[in-house]
Amino acid sequence: MTNDPIEYLTKVRKLDAELLLEMGIKAVDHPQLGPAVALTYKRDGKAYAAKFRATDRKDWRSTAEVSRGLFNEDCLRGGDCPVVITEGEIDALSVIQAGYSRVVSLPDGWTEEGGKRQVLIDAEAALRAAPHVIVAGDADEVGAGLPKVVANILAGHDVRFVTWPEGCKDANDVLVKFGEGEVARRLTEAKRIDPPGGIITGISDMPPMPARRVLRMGMSPYDNLLAFEVGTMSVGTGTPGAGKSTFTTFAAYHVAQHEQIRIGIMGFETHPHRTRDHLARLYAGKAWDDLGDQERCEFTAFADAHFRIVHRTFDGDDKHNLGWLRSMIYTLAVRDECKLIVVDPWNELEHLPEPGESMTSYINFALQQIRQWAQQFDTHICVIAHPRKMGTDGKPRSPTGYDIADSAAFFNKPALGFSVHKEEDEDAGESWVRVTTWKVRETQLYGFEPGNVRLNFHRHDMSYTRFEGQRQYIRSKSAAGA
Repeated sequence: MTNDPIEYLTKVRKLDAELLLEMGIKAVDHPQLGPAVALTYKRDGKAYAAKFRATDRKDWRSTAEVSRGLFNEDCLRGGDCPVVITEGEIDALSVIQAGYSRVVSLPDGWTEEGGKRQVLIDAEAALRAAPHVIVAGDADEVGAGLPKVVANILAGHDVRFVTWPEGCKDANDVLVKFGEGEVARRLTEAKRIDPPGGIITGISDMPPMPARRVLRMGMSPYDNLLAFEVGTMSVGTGTPGAGKSTFTTFAAYHVAQHEQIRIGIMGFETHPHRTRDHLARLYAGKAWDDLGDQERCEFTAFADAHFRIVHRTFDGDDKHNLGWLRSMIYTLAVRDECKLIVVDPWNELEHLPEPGESMTSYINFALQQIRQWAQQFDTHICVIAHPRKMGTDGKPRSPTGYDIADSAAFFNKPALGFSVHKEEDEDAGESWVRVTTWKVRETQLYGFEPGNVRLNFHRHDMSYTRFEGQRQYIRSKSAAGA
């Protein structure tokens, strides 16, 4: 392989020398890389940063202390042609060479976690101005998630994805192996991500989508009880005062910590300071007011990285209805990258059925919408709902989705359903919390079936552990003595 950077691009990568000159691509002697390609980033026609690539190995550097936007972002400021998004600068140059003038690249490729989306959010208005957007990412597991993310950011806009030939990972691979004509043909044949009404495919030509991801707490016994699949919804309920919000926050905290994700909490009946205090107790074993300065600093850094709290406002004509809920979920999922969103409780939203529409029909429609949002925005939505007043027959029982007011859809729609219920043994003077999973749609994927577990609740740090009752201890001791 040649060490001359421009020769490397023209001979190995098959890029046109005049195009490189026009785009400000040049050869440099980099202090860490040696002979390298300098890929110039411009804004309003002026260079402000560069990305450097070694010619003899896959090694990259970039301009220090500069936050780069999209490569070739100036092309978005004019024109009425489609916009093409690639994962790399050399791929963007390959697409330009194939005849597309409005081509941008992510500054550092795509990642499975999707942490590079802010540059796309910043460019949303310009991207929406294009007649359609073509996502020409890499043909690998990571790249498969990019088209859906772009479609989420540009919800309702025409977003298409490219399929590369067998054995080709990206646009430059196609250019090198098959030439500009094949690159152009593949872009022309790009398929829409979310066509109106849906599409029909075979197994081999399904649209790209992220791998199924199941979020877990990473602890026993909860991983045999709860699993929050991204792209689906769950429903939680429980008897009044049993602690369904407390348990859900406990679960959300451990999911955030175990999966290293961000979680959105819409706690309509819980003061934000109480949520902050609960998270502080789980993190540090202390109330917020008892944290020292350094402890507060460490906790807030953790909490800001892993949580977003929604605050309702009541100014003017604010309506906290289904449309408002969608806008909040969209913002949490797409802008703030929340992979789990808790809506607590459902009953606090303003429910406005159409004239003549029954509440049962409205709820069926609403839950169907929430399930679609979870899939569309690549997140999990956990809806907490109060049960209707139930007959006790002497003792309260743990409710299921069928016990939530107005619709059996609370049982039928979710992928997972769970309940939180307080119980006691009056003879032994003991009480516990029973968490019951009453709905598991994907038993093979989640790894468990419906079941329940008894838990101790620890008020000081607002946590739970498996219940080991005194009565059981006495029986075990008696059996051992026998």
